[in-house]
Amino acid sequence: MTSASSWIKGLNEAQKQAALHNNGPLLILAGAGSGKTTVLVARTGRLIDEGVARPDEILVLTFTNKAARELKERVASKIGHKGKSIWAGTFHSFGLSILRDHHKQAGLPKKFAIVDSTDARAIVKDLLKEHTHGDKEAFDPEVLLNLMAKKREGRKVPVDAHPSDVEMVEVILPKYLTRLKMLGAVDFDGLLLEPLILFKKYPDILEKYQSTFKQVMVDEFQDTNRVQMKLISQLVKSHENISVVGDDDQSIYGWRGAVISNILNFPKRFESCVVVRLETNYRSTSKILDVANSVIVKNKARHDKQLRPHKVSGEEGLPEVFTYDTDEEEIEEVISQVRYFESKGYKLNEIAILFRSNSQGGLLEGTLRKNNIEYSLSGGSGLFDRKEVRDILAYIRSAIAPNDLSIRRILNTPARGLGKVTYAHLDEYAQKNNVSFYKALRDWENVDGLPEAMGKKIQDFIEILEGLRTFLSQKDSVDYSVALTDFFARMGYKDYVYSSYKDNNTAYKKWQLLEIIGRILDGFISRSGRGIKTIQEFIDSMELRDPLDDEKEDGPPKLQLLTLHACKGLEFPVVIMIGVEEGLLPHETLGMDTDEERRLFYVGVTRAQKSLVLSKVRKRKRYGKWRLVTPSRFLCEVPEALLMHFENGARPLGEQGRRSMLDSLYAKLDQKIQKGSREVDG
Repeated sequence: MTSASSWIKGLNEAQKQAALHNNGPLLILAGAGSGKTTVLVARTGRLIDEGVARPDEILVLTFTNKAARELKERVASKIGHKGKSIWAGTFHSFGLSILRDHHKQAGLPKKFAIVDSTDARAIVKDLLKEHTHGDKEAFDPEVLLNLMAKKREGRKVPVDAHPSDVEMVEVILPKYLTRLKMLGAVDFDGLLLEPLILFKKYPDILEKYQSTFKQVMVDEFQDTNRVQMKLISQLVKSHENISVVGDDDQSIYGWRGAVISNILNFPKRFESCVVVRLETNYRSTSKILDVANSVIVKNKARHDKQLRPHKVSGEEGLPEVFTYDTDEEEIEEVISQVRYFESKGYKLNEIAILFRSNSQGGLLEGTLRKNNIEYSLSGGSGLFDRKEVRDILAYIRSAIAPNDLSIRRILNTPARGLGKVTYAHLDEYAQKNNVSFYKALRDWENVDGLPEAMGKKIQDFIEILEGLRTFLSQKDSVDYSVALTDFFARMGYKDYVYSSYKDNNTAYKKWQLLEIIGRILDGFISRSGRGIKTIQEFIDSMELRDPLDDEKEDGPPKLQLLTLHACKGLEFPVVIMIGVEEGLLPHETLGMDTDEERRLFYVGVTRAQKSLVLSKVRKRKRYGKWRLVTPSRFLCEVPEALLMHFENGARPLGEQGRRSMLDSLYAKLDQKIQKGSREVDG
């Protein structure tokens, strides 16, 4: 047994107060860089060591499996293997586990499918065909899905919703839910809504979870939505041992359903709530924190707190603001900024460029490629949106725990000549005999009207899945980043990928996605061991859009490009935030909530550890025309004394800087002279 003092050793007073809390509601307001994970680990480990709760009586809900795994591993490193019994994972994976345990009561098949956002859009598009008479542009599936989610949650329709969209939702929502039931599937919304329906319909199931989990903790609480709050409230209703960690100043996901009132009203919802403020920042310089504090204080609806630096150094410089004439000049000068910090000894991967709009990212990529600067982009298209990735996951799912959705996706991928007629025969047999589509597939010899030639192709497909299952369940050590690509190449998928794209370079990049999936699988197996159960857990995590590990790229360090939303939770020695202007930050079309846009600016500023650079322009090109722009209101809210302004877009050169620039110029001239001399000699 580890003593309580060992868990709280090295913590500051506020951190100790949170870590020593036993029962009842607790709100930990954890400012940026204030060590919230350390506090969660200390509190969890101490509760176990002191017998307040067993590991299997603790539930920790997070927004990434990576955060959950880190907590479990850090606790287990002190208390041993029993720390692995803590239930820690995402809200969606918790909902999935509830539905897996009670699939019969939920009216689901044992091996039900998970419909992700891409599949959900495809279903809506298909349903719209019946009502739009071929006019594909009449409705936006994303808008309809958003309205459908609100209706399913029992929320009011937004006042700005278009009446035709609202009417269409009334028509297609019942059909959408029927389609899910027919597929034996649950979508992402259903993973949270269905457990709530279960709890209401079967009080004994709710009581089971309430008595099982005597301590419930929630990380990143500011990002929770209404349904997640209902789920939490139900789980802790009998004991109110609920501890939440979050920062209302970093609530930046309102556009995807996060409700900031969850964290703002938490002390009112739970009257005996203890509130602990973690205000000591272990990340940034005092000068950077001065800028962050001066801006965020303008938001009225927030818990009162102020970040303070752990240490103050006399060598700290003021954050810098550069003004350029045009956005083209701004992008070009980013290269100079990067080179400047490289000259100061920073590696490329220690420098991050943050931006609000994807269009800025596109301009940046072009300029960096032109200057041969290696970069990594976060916040763009996701790995799971790639067709090839979805195909491979469907194959693995079908090999180990098939469901109708995964089977339908790959039955004719690559093409096997199994078209609509074959599907119709299988569907008819499945409905007539009340079996799944997969069971009909395996019973193909008994399916009326199915030609023997088609049956043999189905049998070949089944044998591919059986071979894949054997391959995945082998006990021997396998490098899946290589072996997976070999397997799919042998079964014809590589030829299929290369035949799907006009140029080989694009096809090669698509094929390389298999290696990425293999590398992620290798990492998962190295932690969890081999076996079908591990593969099942891997597939669950991938289908829930949580890849478990950040992909570590080989090769030289790369400059980090991130959207402001994608940078949350990260930190970098140097941060360069571009486009700090009205129209971009706050965004003129996306930034309806000014307070949330201010929080977005605050998140960007607080990613910087040592140096912060902000840039803006005087005019920006929109739709081929130049438009005058003004500095962001958030920049104007920072007192002048807290920033170093460079209105001409250049940092003054000291003597050493001038010498370096001249040396570089002379070196380039020498190269030209030598090149000219060689050409003459030739």
